[in-house]
Amino acid sequence: MFWKKKKTIEVALDSRQSDNRSAYRIAPSQEQPVIITIAGNKFHALNISGTGIAFRAQELAVGSRSPAFIRLSSESRTFPVVLEVVAKQDDLCRCCFTEIHEDAQNLLHSYILELQKLKIRQNHHRK
Repeated sequence: MFWKKKKTIEVALDSRQSDNRSAYRIAPSQEQPVIITIAGNKFHALNISGTGIAFRAQELAVGSRSPAFIRLSSESRTFPVVLEVVAKQDDLCRCCFTEIHEDAQNLLHSYILELQKLKIRQNHHRK
């Protein structure tokens, strides 16, 4: 009936004041991780956006730039990027993409949108 209050769906957004990423970020599931490869070392993304990525790595320093490859869980292929570590807390590296091909960025945006939709559907079914 039209007078019934519509259900609202809450999606938790990570909004840290110290984080400068201007794009929405999402955490990939552990079952379908996003893998970052830097100099042959593989890391699992903790969160990813259209402008950057966060993961745990001891050996990277703030300000360092590294060529890397990213494999999205929804894709069987990888794409190259250049990462710059913009902030570090213990071993948590927050990086921005300083070089990313337009096709890769479009693929990344599509991946993030699909994950957002999936999380909204999952939250909707839990209520």
